[in-house]
Amino acid sequence: MSDRRTAPTLTERLAATLLALGDIPFDDAQQMTAKQIIGLYQFDHWPIRVEAGGTNHPSNLRPLLIRAHRQKTAKDNAEIGKIRRTRRAHDAHVQRMLAKGEVEIEAATIPMRGKPWTARVKRSWPSRPFAKRVKR
Repeated sequence: MSDRRTAPTLTERLAATLLALGDIPFDDAQQMTAKQIIGLYQFDHWPIRVEAGGTNHPSNLRPLLIRAHRQKTAKDNAEIGKIRRTRRAHDAHVQRMLAKGEVEIEAATIPMRGKPWTARVKRSWPSRPFAKRVKR
């Protein structure tokens, strides 16, 4: 028997951290390997969903048991779909506005040192005169 201790692996440390949540009874956990314990969990993007701009940073992840994560995701599917639809509509709107506001003019027509020139089209509001006053 050796007197040297080996440091726990990253897998063992993750399994121990997940067990600290208290979702798995101690007696059941003793009969499982570290990989089996980790396999019972999925990581949920919370508080900011990926669709809303969330990242995979540890501050934006929380471990949930697989069943709890599936139930939460099923409940949130409508909101996730709305975020995706809104983002697509916004991106399409931005593209339309960018295409609408710029006109390409050939470099030969306007000398700009050989570079193509992009001009912004100014749109003016129609003038509306004030109502005429009646003199008394």
